[in-house]
Amino acid sequence: MRGTVLAVALLLAVTGCSSAVERSDSQPTRLSSSRLAAELAARAAHTMTTLPDGDLLVAGGCDVDGCSRATASTFVLSGRTLSRVADVAEARDAHTAVALSDGRVLVVGGFAGEGRPPLRSAEVFDPASGRWTTTGSLAIGRGGHAAALLGDGRVLIAGGWVGPSTYTDTTEIFDPATGQFGPGPRLPQAVDGLAAASLPGGCALVVGGQVGSQVASDQAGIICPDGTMDEVEPLETARFKHGVVVLDSGQVLVVGGTSDDAALLRSTEVFDAKSRRFRAGPELVAGRYKLTDSIVALPGDRAVVAGGGEGVEIVDVGAGRARPIQALDGGRRSFSTVGVTDGRLVLVGGYDEAIRLTRTYLTAPVEDL
Repeated sequence: MRGTVLAVALLLAVTGCSSAVERSDSQPTRLSSSRLAAELAARAAHTMTTLPDGDLLVAGGCDVDGCSRATASTFVLSGRTLSRVADVAEARDAHTAVALSDGRVLVVGGFAGEGRPPLRSAEVFDPASGRWTTTGSLAIGRGGHAAALLGDGRVLIAGGWVGPSTYTDTTEIFDPATGQFGPGPRLPQAVDGLAAASLPGGCALVVGGQVGSQVASDQAGIICPDGTMDEVEPLETARFKHGVVVLDSGQVLVVGGTSDDAALLRSTEVFDAKSRRFRAGPELVAGRYKLTDSIVALPGDRAVVAGGGEGVEIVDVGAGRARPIQALDGGRRSFSTVGVTDGRLVLVGGYDEAIRLTRTYLTAPVEDL
């Protein structure tokens, strides 16, 4: 393990004026022109999805302070290059994005901006053509929902915000073969700010959420392709606006969140699909929430967490600890995204505690993490 935070990795920030902390054996590499990089960096509540060739698709988000307006812009990060591709048909933020079994990407719901009604629309991105196609619509417009790929290639859409102070316990299932959504099983409670993960056996784990203003749920359930929903042992800590990631071992790491929309949780939990139970995981270095697409798995049951709180850290479930790898200026970066392409970690966007865009674009080699 490296002895200091700054010796672990190179991080290059493109924020109008660039700064870098570098290892002696690495040189900063700009991923793209400053104009495209600045446009990519100026967003929050977007999605980042890994494509079949290892490229990263960054779609939508809000692009102004306060998130009053969503953007339709879409980018592909390919190794150390950045390309602008076709816009989504409908600007959206706080949506979900799921990689389909055939390599395409499904985006669902979200909002056209703060204070707008949730969207019913969905679109599919084809990396072969670089274009989006509008597909079937949700029965209920929703944002703050969760989504996960099922083992039969369909996609589960669960819960979400459907109106002022109104959440839903409904789920819908998208079938790529027909391009349509159908009803799925009900959740134990109506929630938004929940999270979902695809389990190795083909089912999906759905956890947590907000059941009322500043009230968290500890609910956990497994939804399978046959349409069944089985409740499992609850979370050890009720939470919403948390994140989840599937580790190498097939275990699911549940990260941070909040129980009251004020204090940020440092706790993590690990779900074992065989025992269907949660156990306490390593404590985070910093409390974090608003973690959609802000966590990425690394080999060896580790995960990088790079949003929703201060700095960047690695959670090592096997070793039972978390450690910081980089301090960042500007405080929290809520609703930022993180992914890996061409052996490099990439962190994009986010907003601070005043909902001002942080205009963050960071890259780091992952070989020594």
